[in-house]
Amino acid sequence: MDIGETVVHIHPPFLETVLAIAADFGIKHPPDDFEQRATEIWRRDVNASRSRGHSITTSASSRYWHTHYARLGAALGLSDPRDFSHALYQRFSSFEAYQPMPGAVDALRALNRLGLQVVVASNWEGWLGRLLALLDLERFFAAQVVSADVGAEKPDRLFFERGLAIARADRRRVLHVGDGLDADVNGALNAGIDAVWVNPSVPADSPVPVIASIAELPNLIQPHVAPAPWPLP
Repeated sequence: MDIGETVVHIHPPFLETVLAIAADFGIKHPPDDFEQRATEIWRRDVNASRSRGHSITTSASSRYWHTHYARLGAALGLSDPRDFSHALYQRFSSFEAYQPMPGAVDALRALNRLGLQVVVASNWEGWLGRLLALLDLERFFAAQVVSADVGAEKPDRLFFERGLAIARADRRRVLHVGDGLDADVNGALNAGIDAVWVNPSVPADSPVPVIASIAELPNLIQPHVAPAPWPLP
């Protein structure tokens, strides 16, 4: 299971936080098209070749995110966005910036009660485990597959192969859940693993089942899970 924007999200939301910090740098009235430009910057950066491997080491992560945040600062009109980039990096690499997605705790508890082994499968820096522990989510996961720990990122097939080894799981009995079409859905399918796409827009042409949020996952999975041979508490 993916973590970012699947189980855990930035709170307050990313752009809201960006604009709040921008106000501290004197940007009280951002450009009218900033949200659109921020989306374009995100898409360009996340698909750029330089983004590959950015979560595997601390230095690679720092370079990637400082460059991305500086682009946002430039789009806001800052002539020298370096301090702004540093402020954003400090905020989004802090535990306080994250909260469980609505319905995530209940969904994870329901999956555990179905007798399923739930495994973290996330592109994230090495502090993800500490964040999950702080948010009291660690208890729901049987294992953690984190790019910084396994040395590979989704959608690389190697990430999923190492995940299967860590979980000691048969790919024919594994379902990967995440919000990224390329990283999560296509990455899993290319590794021979079924997938569910978490996407609030519910696109009609999805290659896999789509749910609007993780809260819908237990009901989707339950009909395909054999009942436990003992009464649940």
